[in-house]
Amino acid sequence: MGFIAASSVLLAGSLWGLRLIAASEPFADGSGALLAVSMVITSAVASLGLVLARGRWARRLALAILATQVGLAMVMDLDAWGAITLAVTALSIGLVAGPWLDDFLRRLPPAEPLPAGAMALALGLVVGPGLLALSSPGGVEVMHWAAGLASLVTAWAFTRALRLGLWSARVAVPVLLVGAALVSTLPGMLVALAMAVTSAALAWSSPVNLAVTPLLTRAQGVAVPPELVPPDLLAGAGYDERGRPVERR
Repeated sequence: MGFIAASSVLLAGSLWGLRLIAASEPFADGSGALLAVSMVITSAVASLGLVLARGRWARRLALAILATQVGLAMVMDLDAWGAITLAVTALSIGLVAGPWLDDFLRRLPPAEPLPAGAMALALGLVVGPGLLALSSPGGVEVMHWAAGLASLVTAWAFTRALRLGLWSARVAVPVLLVGAALVSTLPGMLVALAMAVTSAALAWSSPVNLAVTPLLTRAQGVAVPPELVPPDLLAGAGYDERGRPVERR
């Protein structure tokens, strides 16, 4: 049942992505396209989280995405295509929220759980483009696309524990979000500035820094007495039974 639920989330997100691109209202073309990209990607993240990690965070993310789809259905024309996408969303809600998914999900926390701040930063970067699009339904500028795509790339790099992703979340993404705020209307400006402050605050926090920083550096070599090393290994390495280099003639 878990795989079916995950597939339904991805299917619903894909259908809504196509509908947002084709619809003429209430989003402008740019806003609808940016929201469509965010809808598909976040649905894919939630689906993979359900299947691979079997995390409860993925279930909550999936339900948030499906709730957003229901909200979109309330402001968009409910034609035949809209009725189909809404029906798929309703089916997915039943599959994800139902009790039959409880046994599929992980019950115990992972052995090395991610800090809450790191998880919040990663998910916030993933949903960032959608928030920008929803807050600017009348149209988005190049800076909105730049900030949205940078958020997605940064989320990928950060989840790969790359220092580049951390520094991008600290500097590049907040700067681009401020740029997007400057070309937005008041609602879009407030959302973009809030995202910039949140991204920077989380990325500069100590738990997030530890999430991408190795806890152990390269260990120093430890001397081993030659008496404890098999003779064939010593000979192969060019040492005698006392651990002294063998002179080669």
